[in-house]
Amino acid sequence: MKFSVSYQAFVLLFFLLLNSFGLLASALQEVQYGPEVKSFLELCHHEEVELDYQIRHHEIARKDFIRSKNRIAIQRQMVLKRVADNGEDLVPDLQVVTAEEISQLIEDGLKAVKGAKPGALINKKWIYLGTANRGEAYYIFERTQDLSNVTRPRVVTRNAP
Repeated sequence: MKFSVSYQAFVLLFFLLLNSFGLLASALQEVQYGPEVKSFLELCHHEEVELDYQIRHHEIARKDFIRSKNRIAIQRQMVLKRVADNGEDLVPDLQVVTAEEISQLIEDGLKAVKGAKPGALINKKWIYLGTANRGEAYYIFERTQDLSNVTRPRVVTRNAP
């Protein structure tokens, strides 16, 4: 009887040690992100904290709270997917909009996206990345335009005395 109890305790201890080594190994293999992605994830966290504060203090409507939380989650998911796919420490300029907001982003609104497949170029400005459904449809776009061309630095020249 004592042998079977000590044997069971030994087996239990063995499995606990095995499990702890597995957790340690998985912690060591945890994905390490670069500074751009780390900053993006920190920004997402701060935005979520702010949203939680606003909803607790009744500063925003529940519908806006849910939409904003969903947008943050979708953006985070897309950035981490991109990092997992290509390993680059880059955060693309993503826009996540609902069907009623899409016309504010794209000239023809839903007509421009209808029938488009992920990867399609929309109005030479946006790459359609897909749709996420979280209670309502969210359309995900990545800006293709280089913003350095849009806002050029001013050059100041001075006349020599």
